[in-house]
Amino acid sequence: MTLRLLVADSPAERDAARDAEGRVFLAAFGNTPEVMEQEYGSYADRSRFVTVIDDSDGSALGAARLIVPDDTGEVKTLADVAGEPWQLSVPDSLRAAGLAGRPVWDVATLAVDRRHPSGVAGAEVSLALCHGLFRHSQAGGAQGLVTILDDRVLRLLRVMGVPWAPMAGATSEYYLGSPASTPCVCLVDAIAGSVRPDLAPAVVGGIFRSIASDPADLLPGRGAA
Repeated sequence: MTLRLLVADSPAERDAARDAEGRVFLAAFGNTPEVMEQEYGSYADRSRFVTVIDDSDGSALGAARLIVPDDTGEVKTLADVAGEPWQLSVPDSLRAAGLAGRPVWDVATLAVDRRHPSGVAGAEVSLALCHGLFRHSQAGGAQGLVTILDDRVLRLLRVMGVPWAPMAGATSEYYLGSPASTPCVCLVDAIAGSVRPDLAPAVVGGIFRSIASDPADLLPGRGAA
């Protein structure tokens, strides 16, 4: 098994990433393919997939969907938090986070397929996705990241030291099958100094025992639909 971290660029890589995303969100939250298309289909041309690919069969062991903003700065998370159940003021939320007028990208989904092998390779998939999100966003000029995280995932990421914080005024609410999810924001430049020291070589440095990571595979320009 040869595992690689990359931003999905070819049609086969993108299909593998979407397949992993779909499997995980169906199993975890009951999100059917129809729901996924309804929620994310209109963002297909602005989606970039950070993924861990198994070169032995072309499958993805995990994937994270980044949505880049349009000319107005709109991304899915910011559109969703402005509506029910949160009804947050997006300008106020970004201003409170120090991101008013700054480029903000959306970590729209984060999916690790629990069918992947246990052991070192399995444990490193989540770390690899975090590294890929960090480096691709940083290289692309994003200064902030937004997301709506299931609270269990949020707790895990905060234990790792990834500095996701609830948006100003945000509460934990039901969202797309998750019984408890919270809108969050993260400053890209804060990630490197916040990650736990024992995890920093992986999350910040991209050093893994069982996953190949080439910085060129995370550069801007990859992954455009």
